[in-house]
Formats: sequence, C-alpha cells, structure tokens
Amino acid sequence: MKKQFFSFIVITALFVAVFSSCTCFSAMTARTQCSEYVVQCNVIDSAFYDPNPLVRKAALEKTNEQFEIRYVALNDKDPELRKLALEKATDQYVFRHVALNDKVLELREFALKKTSDQYVFRHIALNEKNPELRNLALEKTTDQYVFRHIALNDKDPELRKLMLEKTTDQYVFRHIALNEKNPELRNLALEKTTDQYVFRHIALNDTDPELRKLMLERTTDQYVFRHIALNDKDPELRKLALKKTTDQYVFRHIVLNEKDPELRKMAFERLK
Repeated sequence: MKKQFFSFIVITALFVAVFSSCTCFSAMTARTQCSEYVVQCNVIDSAFYDPNPLVRKAALEKTNEQFEIRYVALNDKDPELRKLALEKATDQYVFRHVALNDKVLELREFALKKTSDQYVFRHIALNEKNPELRNLALEKTTDQYVFRHIALNDKDPELRKLMLEKTTDQYVFRHIALNEKNPELRNLALEKTTDQYVFRHIALNDTDPELRKLMLERTTDQYVFRHIALNDKDPELRKLALKKTTDQYVFRHIVLNEKDPELRKMAFERLK
C-alpha cells in the first residue's frame, strides 16, 4: 500500500513538472512573438519617416493602420505616395482636407472623387477657379442652393444652362423668364416654369410676338384673353385670344364695333 502511494506521489510530481515546463515555454513563446510584433511595428513606424521614398512606400503597402495612412496622405512630400495613401484611406476628413486645401491638383481631384461630403461639393462648386474640379463637384452635389445660385449669377452661360436643368426652384425659372437677355436661357426657363404670372406678364408686355403667342397658349387668365382680344395691335394675337376667351362682353363688343370682318365673324359665331 505504501509503495502504491509513493508511486502516485512520484507520478503526480512528474506531471506537475512537465505541465509547468510547457506553461513556461508557451509564455516564453508568446512573449517572444509579442516582442517580435512590437519590433516589427516600430520598424514600420520608423519607416514612414525614412528619407528614402521607396522605404516609405514599402511601409505604406504593408500597413492597414488608418492613422499611419492618414499621416502619409496629409504630410508626405511625395505626391505618388500620398495618392497611394488616399487609395487606402477610409477617413472622410482626409478626403475633405485634401480636396479643399491641397496644392496638387491631381490629389484634389482624386480626393474629390472619394469623398461623399456635400459641404465639399458645395464649396468647390461655388468658389473653385479650376473648371475640371468645379464640374466634378457639380456632378456630385445635390444642393439646390448651388443650382439656384449658379443659374442666376454665373458668368458662364453653359454652366447656367446646366444648373437650370438641375434645379426645381420655380423662383429661378420666373426670374430668368422675366429678366434674362440670353434667349436660350430664357426659353429653357419658360419651358420649366408653371408660373401663371410669368405667362400673363409676357403675353401682355413682351415685344416678341411669337413668345407672346406661346404664353397665350399656356395661360388660363381670362383677363389676358379679354385685354388682348379687345386692345392688341396684332390681329393674330387678337384672334388667338378671341378663341380662348369665354367672355360674352368681348364677343358683343367686337360684333358691334370691330372693323376687321374676320374678327367680327369669329365673335358673332360665339355670341349667345
């Protein structure tokens, strides 16, 4: 019995010794691996400050740390390395900062393509002097204020036309329809507006008879039909207004007083 107990004690002691050795070995291995990782990280970190761009590029290709990628994208002296960092970046601040402030046009364009920041699009669309960057921002923005501002105030008629196509602002259509000297812009605004005041004002006051005729077709204002049918100097416009009015006073007045036989006939046929 004593021999069996002694054997059990010996076996238990051996097992504890072996287990302790394994545990120590595992801990040493883990510490070694951790140390190697720290050393590797320190090597990569120091590589970002290396004067050789090839070393910095190798470090950038190895890392996925956004902090390091951000540092290179914003601070490196090599535009190609910065572009590589922008490709790997996911940080919207980086894209915003580069798109708005960088001195390298290619990097600004690249950052502008990657950002989703509407403030960036708006700022560049309204203030940028480079036409390529401005056009890219205008393609990506959804800001109605941008469309409105450029449609009303820009010096480039083609850009104003593009913004007029994109805006839904009835005030813009009204203002351009009533005040614009560029006939192409004015016609486009007239196609898009639904403002009865615009139709009325042009039908009564414009100097272009074709435009007045077009507005007569679109207006529903009985006062306009009455006024033109009774007073206008253009017989074709008077005929059109006479066709559209329902005012019996107009028909009666023309039948009794009109010298133009065709107008009198038209009025008589509609008189009740």
